[in-house]
Amino acid sequence: MERVVPERKSVDGAVTDLGPARVAELDVSDMLGAMAGLAAQVRDGYAAARRTLSKTALADGGAGGAAPALPARPTGVAALGMGGSAIGADLVVAASAHLSVPSVVVRGYDLPAWVGPDWLVVAVSYSGETEETLAATSAALGRGCAPLCVASGGRLAALAAERRLPTIAVPPGLQPRAALGRLAMPLLAALERTGLVSGCEEDVAEVSGVLDEAAAGYAADVTDELNPAKAVARRLQGRVALVYGAGPTAPVARRWKTQINENAKAPAFFAELPELDHNEVESWGAGGRLSQSSHVVLLEDVQASERIRRRFAVTADEIAGRGLSVERLETRGVSPLARVFSLVALGDHASLYLAVLEGIDPTPVDAIQRLKRRLAGEPDAS
Repeated sequence: MERVVPERKSVDGAVTDLGPARVAELDVSDMLGAMAGLAAQVRDGYAAARRTLSKTALADGGAGGAAPALPARPTGVAALGMGGSAIGADLVVAASAHLSVPSVVVRGYDLPAWVGPDWLVVAVSYSGETEETLAATSAALGRGCAPLCVASGGRLAALAAERRLPTIAVPPGLQPRAALGRLAMPLLAALERTGLVSGCEEDVAEVSGVLDEAAAGYAADVTDELNPAKAVARRLQGRVALVYGAGPTAPVARRWKTQINENAKAPAFFAELPELDHNEVESWGAGGRLSQSSHVVLLEDVQASERIRRRFAVTADEIAGRGLSVERLETRGVSPLARVFSLVALGDHASLYLAVLEGIDPTPVDAIQRLKRRLAGEPDAS
């Protein structure tokens, strides 16, 4: 897409090294390697979930019966999760807009009152210790649901074993945000197992191909001139990212925001079209502050309706007219799932290179861990 902002090498105009040696020096836990492995995670995560769920019983008329089972004909879908454990569900739901039943991603302690035993409930907590997800899972059990539990261990895995709940174990040792493929694919496989979607095998194959190409194109040894992720990172350096999507790219905008927050330790915000044109538009360029400190990224789906495509174009023009820098990026691929993940890969890599530009190791999330310890009543080690 045409940009309306000049390339920026860094905040002071100097060229900052984004070569393999500099990346390796800062990225000591190899977050870049985890990003490059997303295609394999998607393939392996889908295959493992499909194998497990093929042996999982389906219950007619809800989850009742001798052993907990997934509902045979779900009347709704609820995914329970927080942070990196929830975003995979957002992406899968966004790519499944043709679902014939309502769907919701529950981020919090409370399960909506209208979720019942005939709903497909999927509880995702990479650590198995996410207190909000554990609370919502307990509420689901109290209503006769049989949640599918996705975790690497912890209390969620223990609860699933105790209650003989359908369970998909994910490999431990990663940051939740770096386990996206493993955490997203169980929901996709569950939708397929319960008959809500079909054709997933072909879609997963396409996603894997798109992500393999992205990993090669965004690698550290690919120069700035040929590496879109590095170019985006340079334009974001020293600025607040405002990331906007619509329809299937709305959760991708959320992913960009959270990856910039966690990897680059930088402020970022996301919003969704057309809603933002009814409010946020009034804040652009206010007092000159936003125009000087922000960079807007518009995430557009190549299959969007003509109405949405025109709204993106007009919105970009309005943003530029207010003095903000803005760029427009498009999805790639045929299936909705591939298109969604194509921009996820770009945002993930851009956030890592932004961290390198800022001289930051992208992996540690000290503030998050400190907050969790305080909430759990543990002493602050710092």
